[in-house]
Amino acid sequence: MRKKLTLSQSLFWILASAVAINALAYFGIKGALLWKKIRGIDHHVPIRAIVQTGPQKEALKTAYLAELLDLSEDRPTLSSDFDVKEAEKKLRQSPVISEACVKIQEPGILYIDYTIRQPVAFLLDYENVALDKQGYPFPVAPFFTPKKLPGIYLGMEEELHWSEPIQGEKLKLAFELLELINGPIVGELFNVKRIDVSNAFEMSYGRREIVLFTQDEIYKTIQGKEVRFVIPRVLRLPTKKYSQELANYLKFREQRLEKEKQELNISGEGQTVVLCPLVTIDLRIPQLAFIDEGRK
Repeated sequence: MRKKLTLSQSLFWILASAVAINALAYFGIKGALLWKKIRGIDHHVPIRAIVQTGPQKEALKTAYLAELLDLSEDRPTLSSDFDVKEAEKKLRQSPVISEACVKIQEPGILYIDYTIRQPVAFLLDYENVALDKQGYPFPVAPFFTPKKLPGIYLGMEEELHWSEPIQGEKLKLAFELLELINGPIVGELFNVKRIDVSNAFEMSYGRREIVLFTQDEIYKTIQGKEVRFVIPRVLRLPTKKYSQELANYLKFREQRLEKEKQELNISGEGQTVVLCPLVTIDLRIPQLAFIDEGRK
């Protein structure tokens, strides 16, 4: 025997059915209007404008995007002849673009949503080259303004390919060091200009090393004027337990800076910036530091 619904249950099902029917009607009408709008676009008009969107506002010049897509005012391209998938492929072939999506939503207007690669370090094996966090190389100028980023030297000799990420144990080690020196503690203590891992995996143990080019600055008031002393340093670290040796150096560095501040002086009147001799500190042997003051 079929069970009868109560009054409240009947009202609930009536209300639910009404909501469902109205929702279907609403989305049906919206879908029909959208389809009509799309069908109503006149694709037989030339592309006359490019609209950029993406995480970075106008990261690249519109003229550059147009050049990648072979768009020209002298030779206008009809929307009907424009292949958006092929356009996306062309954009991704640019070494500075990582993702791209192209649409034509209005007559003659091209919408390009794209993401550019973000530099994390300069690749010093080549001129005007940076790397993103995936190891993809790309040119710096004229796309990016100069930034204070450390340089990485791998000792590469092979030809560079824009569309392929650099791989290998040297780059992996360099990125591990980059993460370490940019950390919340190390990054605030001293400034690393360059990471050299070109000899990190040499067969000869005596040649095997990681080299960090760093710079310290000491401000000291002399003769009533504040003088900035710039002290370049080279740290030679082992390829194993390099983080421990770097931690040992940072403890030693505090004492050395205090000692240097007492000894530093100017050689002539009026000096406000003094470049000090290069100091090399070899930390490859545990618990020992060999220091070359660089003075003749």
